[in-house]
Amino acid sequence: MPEVIVRQDGPVLRISLNRPKRRNALNYTTIDLILDALELAANDDDCRVVVIAGEGNGFCSGDDISGMGQPTGARWKGRKAGEAVLPQQALIKTLRALPKPVVVSIHGYALGMGLDMALACDLRICTETSELGDPRAERALYASTGITYQLPRLIGYGRALGMMLLAERISGKEAERIGLVYRAVPDDELTTAVEAIVSKLSTAATKSIWVIKKQMSEQLDLDYERAASHSVATRGSYTLEDTEEGIKAFFEKRKPQFTGR
Repeated sequence: MPEVIVRQDGPVLRISLNRPKRRNALNYTTIDLILDALELAANDDDCRVVVIAGEGNGFCSGDDISGMGQPTGARWKGRKAGEAVLPQQALIKTLRALPKPVVVSIHGYALGMGLDMALACDLRICTETSELGDPRAERALYASTGITYQLPRLIGYGRALGMMLLAERISGKEAERIGLVYRAVPDDELTTAVEAIVSKLSTAATKSIWVIKKQMSEQLDLDYERAASHSVATRGSYTLEDTEEGIKAFFEKRKPQFTGR
């Protein structure tokens, strides 16, 4: 079986980590496979939403330390001598910039780079009993893959610092309470909750969602005046074909039929 299962399900691209014996830990091969799938989704107009999940007992336990070292895949060749190569950062950047909404389904655990990857997705749905955290401090490892940027912006500096320094693991229920995930549900309701969101996004105005996603990311550290100017500039930079349909459907009191463009 492949280490990453990729399946196109109509407008939905499903990516599933498939290394259950390694607790779905990421190595450079799996990162390459995920990036390949995300790049296909980015350039496929028929793809409207991406779902990332994990096989087995949990979502992702982090980096597979035994499978790291210097990446050898084709995409990493041609780098300058001595240039640092962090495929993990490439994965985080790709997820954050993907012009399609990304939903992550978390069960069991999301730890270290697994949590990093989840935080880079747009909507995080987990079970109430999931464990989320970053154990790198207790292993004397660097946190160089993005979590020190993402985590404090989601839950605040103080709580994020405490989680990192103490290698604290929190439950999915607590993660929902502090805003780390969008929703936490009972274990047997995870698939239903994820699919309800995916179903809505798969017929939504995909390009509009991308522009809003881009605005939020780029305005995160701006003051209000600059953010307002950025929004005006953004409005003038994109043409949304679905806007006309959205307005027409509103006046005709019907559900819009968006193309995603």
